[in-house]
Amino acid sequence: MADLELITDDKLNVVETRQQLTLVAAEDITAGEAVRINTAGKWENADASAIGTADYYGVATRSVKAGEAVTAIRSGVVDGFDLAGLAYGAPVFLSNTDDVGALADAAGSTSRIVGRVIPANGQLIGATPDKLLDLDPTSYTIA
Repeated sequence: MADLELITDDKLNVVETRQQLTLVAAEDITAGEAVRINTAGKWENADASAIGTADYYGVATRSVKAGEAVTAIRSGVVDGFDLAGLAYGAPVFLSNTDDVGALADAAGSTSRIVGRVIPANGQLIGATPDKLLDLDPTSYTIA
């Protein structure tokens, strides 16, 4: 399992949003990190190292310090991750890496798919489609 790298500078490019939520960060959060809602109603990093930490909500759109508000995309299409090594249609998982909110190319201890790689064309003729991440945890969760 390898964690995905965000290749845009401290922000996730939102192409389409279907569901999002803005809350205050309980800890420093970096753009592209998976977050969950803690018992105080604030964002904290999510990971798949155990059932309790796999309560994933979405992916943070920008980097913030604790106490600042940030929007997380739960369902939508985002750009900014290095998806070059993944095929179109490949699942993207909540990472097993403890307390860092990473996404990965394989399942962690608790298997949680958060989206899939989809094609998108920036040019209409003759170009290989870009790879974007379609976030939709409700459609892709593995029981």
